[in-house]
Amino acid sequence: MSGREQQRHLFTGRWRQAPISAPKEVALQIQLVSMLRWCLKPMVIWRHVPNGEVRDKRTAQKLKAMGVLPGSADLEFFWVDEMPSGPWALPPELRTRFRALFLELKRSAGIKLTTEQAEFGLAMRALGADFEVASSIDEAIAAVGTRGLIRTDVEVCGRRWP
Repeated sequence: MSGREQQRHLFTGRWRQAPISAPKEVALQIQLVSMLRWCLKPMVIWRHVPNGEVRDKRTAQKLKAMGVLPGSADLEFFWVDEMPSGPWALPPELRTRFRALFLELKRSAGIKLTTEQAEFGLAMRALGADFEVASSIDEAIAAVGTRGLIRTDVEVCGRRWP
């Protein structure tokens, strides 16, 4: 059965069809972070931005006063890329560039970004950073792996990343 499983009704004891729900976003992120801890290259600085969660009004006001930015991505990655050398290359002191990836996680592909998240993503792209949305571990690892942030000596999600 695709998308449904058998579930026993609590009161009648009869078996019925029940939809399989997608894992909560926090569960997806915890699993991803666990994988990232062992597979990312050591030169990558990354962190979670704790902007979400339900808070009481007083805490929300305090965080807003401290500079919380609505719509910030769940995970941020920072690293330096070395540009290729060759006859037309830049001088050595200009061959590196600062890079950033902002990764927003959604628990399933159908869930859309909030207005604040979309605005944040557009602003980051306008500044030259990367912004990606992932709804699975595979998509998140691909977003990180295609940027060369995964160690070459490990296999993650069925492949080795260059």
